[in-house]
Amino acid sequence: MPAGAQQRPSFSYEVVIESARTIESTLRDLARTGYTCAAVARPTGTRLPNNVAVIVSQGGARASAKGAEVAVITATAGTPNELEQRMNAAAQEGFSLCGLTMTDSIWGQPAEYATVAVMTRTGTSPTGSSYRVVRSRARREDWTLLERAAAEGFVVSRLVSRPQLPNMGAANTSDIVFVAEKSAASRPVRYELVFAGNGPALQKDIDKSTGRGYCVQAAWATSERMSVLLAKPLDAACDRPHDYEVEESSRYSVSSTDGALLAIFRIKDGVMALYNGSDTSLDYSVIESVLPDPSWRRIFRPREHRLFTEKLDADGDRGYRVHDVTWRDGGSSDGRALDVVMVRSRQ
Repeated sequence: MPAGAQQRPSFSYEVVIESARTIESTLRDLARTGYTCAAVARPTGTRLPNNVAVIVSQGGARASAKGAEVAVITATAGTPNELEQRMNAAAQEGFSLCGLTMTDSIWGQPAEYATVAVMTRTGTSPTGSSYRVVRSRARREDWTLLERAAAEGFVVSRLVSRPQLPNMGAANTSDIVFVAEKSAASRPVRYELVFAGNGPALQKDIDKSTGRGYCVQAAWATSERMSVLLAKPLDAACDRPHDYEVEESSRYSVSSTDGALLAIFRIKDGVMALYNGSDTSLDYSVIESVLPDPSWRRIFRPREHRLFTEKLDADGDRGYRVHDVTWRDGGSSDGRALDVVMVRSRQ
C-alpha cells in the first residue's frame, strides 16, 4: 500500500425480502447481530411488489452497534396522516428514516397500496427531526400541500412513486408519497418542477431553473419521462455546489467520470441518469439480478438470492456501500429485478 494511503473499509451484506407484516421481526434479529439498514428498494412500474426488499450491512469504519433497533411502519395509500404521525412518534424515540417503499395491498383492498417506512435507531434520544407526509396524485391541491410544507421548513428528503394506471389518471402522472423533513437547520424553501422524456429537453429545463437559483432536491419517473423537483430558500439562491448533467444510455450503468449520481431510471427503451458534475470524488459499481417475490414466506433462501448476496459482498470487500436500489417487474409473476448502485470514495 502506498505511503499515506488508508485502507478501505469493508462491508458484508444480507438481503431481506419479506412481507411488510413479517419483515420487522427479521430486521430486528439481524440488528441484534450488528447489521443495520443500508437501503430499502424502491419499486418501479405500475405493478407493485408483494414484498419489501431491504439490504442490510455490517462493517465499515463505524461498525453497527449490536442492540440497534428497527421499526417498520405501514399505512394505506389513503392514510398519509397516519404514516406521518407514527414516523414523528418514532423520531421522538430516536428513530431515523432509512428508506421508503410501496407494496401491493396487505389489507385485501386491490385498489389500494401499502406505504412502508423502515426506521432505525441506536439510542433513544429524539433525533431533532420531524416529518410531513404528502400524497400527490397530480392534483393542484396536492402540490399546494407540498408547497405549504416547504414554506414551513419541511423539505422533501424521500419519496416513493408509482406511475398511475392508464384508467386512473392523466397520462404520464404518478401516485407519489413525499416525506418532507424539518430540523433545526432547515430553512423555508420554494419548489419548481421540470420533466421531459429525453435528456436534452430535461437538461434545458434544469439549466433554466438553476439559473433562477434552484438546486435539485428529488426525482422520479414514469416509463416515458423523468421528473425533477428543484428547491431554493425563500430569501436566497441555493448555495450548494452543482453542475447538473443529464446523461442517456442504452444500458443500466453509472459513469464515475460524470460526477455524483443523483438519480437513475429506466425510461422508454433506455436509461436516463442525473449527475452533479461538481463532485467527481466517487466510484460506482452496478449489480443486477432477478429474485423471487413470492406471495408466501419462504423458509429457505433460493439459489438466486445467495448468488446475489455474494455479488454484494464482493463489492463490499472492495469498500463499496449501497447507494440506490430499485425493485422492478422482472417479467414473471413471482420474480422481480433488483438494480443496485454501489458507491465508494476515490483514494
